[in-house]
Amino acid sequence: MAEIELYHFWDSFCSFKVRICLEEKRLKWTGHHIDLMAFENFKPHYLTINQKGLVPTLSHAGQIIPESSIINEFLDEQYPQPRLTPEEPVARARMRQWVKVEEDELFTAVRPASLNLMMKQVFAKFSEADLDRLLATHPRPYLIPTLKKMFLAPPDPKAVAQSRKMLATALQKMDRALAQSGPWLAGQTYSLADIAAAPVIDRIQRLRMADLWDGLPALKSWVERIMNRPAYKQAAPPEGCRMPSPVAQV
Repeated sequence: MAEIELYHFWDSFCSFKVRICLEEKRLKWTGHHIDLMAFENFKPHYLTINQKGLVPTLSHAGQIIPESSIINEFLDEQYPQPRLTPEEPVARARMRQWVKVEEDELFTAVRPASLNLMMKQVFAKFSEADLDRLLATHPRPYLIPTLKKMFLAPPDPKAVAQSRKMLATALQKMDRALAQSGPWLAGQTYSLADIAAAPVIDRIQRLRMADLWDGLPALKSWVERIMNRPAYKQAAPPEGCRMPSPVAQV
């Protein structure tokens, strides 16, 4: 049995977040790709690993650990070098605050644009019968009618505009924090906070919205430092495993 196994989707930013952590620590791991666009996360074999059908899921020496932020904290405790959690208590608290911002604000903000500009390009190829077949093993059957309606609907420009607005607010907050306490989100130390936010930056670029950090110099500098880290480059999805970028804004 492999010591570290990761069930992940290449173009999921929560999966990307864990892969960055693994690469920062130079850990050997075995990947099991779960294709969210083919609804493999709802197949019985994966639901026995993660009852919610979410990715990523880590298997460490046979022990199952879900949720990307929890996985990264576990990896940092289990493999403490290089350390990705600040030793100083205030910096450590700041790190956890920014991990929560990623979960509550950045992740929430980017999802509508991802759905409407990227995922719906994939779903447009499916018939209603295809979706019925693919969603048949969904762990919460009562959600299936809502999901079908959402997946088959045309792109919603109002949702994309709202996504941009929410992202702009969150990114301005990041810029202020980096300008005051940088160069990293927790202060002087690169940490799990930076790893948590990095995949959202990748997704914003793929959505052709990188103009959102124009006029935010501290954030722009942070983006450049993040993207130049070897672990970020190694953890990024291969081009052939990417969801399609938007052809044009809706």
